[in-house]
Amino acid sequence: MIKNIVFDMGQVFVDFDPDFFIEHYITDPQDACLLRNELFCGSEWVEMDRGTMNEEDLVEPVCARLPERLHFAVKELLLHWQDYMKVLHNLDPLAAELKENGYSLYLLSNASVSIHNFTHKITALQYFNDTFFSADVKYIKPDQTIYRLFFEKFSLNPEECFFIDDRADNIEAGRKLGMEGFVYGGEAQPLREALRGAGVSLKL
Repeated sequence: MIKNIVFDMGQVFVDFDPDFFIEHYITDPQDACLLRNELFCGSEWVEMDRGTMNEEDLVEPVCARLPERLHFAVKELLLHWQDYMKVLHNLDPLAAELKENGYSLYLLSNASVSIHNFTHKITALQYFNDTFFSADVKYIKPDQTIYRLFFEKFSLNPEECFFIDDRADNIEAGRKLGMEGFVYGGEAQPLREALRGAGVSLKL
């Protein structure tokens, strides 16, 4: 029986869009692509989510791989990227209904420690019991360790949890530990149907 609904954050409650962040500083398409690959797709960004690096730590190694004309953009993006992140409200009514129907709601997300300065903007979190971020525990999804730590912290039975994430590999990792889930593609109705199919009480 499902008692807990576990949500990812990126592309679920916030729009993490590096191209949108970059366009505030770079207009040349080739420079924008170069900056995206070296900053947001580089190994350092993963380590920031893992909590082993912070935004300041990324400046030197990323700039070392980029031409000098892009160094200012790197520094500005690392300082301000969260200012351009959009909050998504599509699932706010679902979160409210789940809470009203007696389910416990949790956030399980890969994010740097600086995310704690942003979460107050996510309106759906008013319905949540708690949040759990990768940087705080030094493990990232889909490593099964982060799921085990999450279950342990909140004393949750994986078989009583339903996980919603935009990445199939993250859902599969949770499923291997007994937590069913759904790959969210941005539309609320397919998610509602998946939840009802798992026995979650929701209106039609």
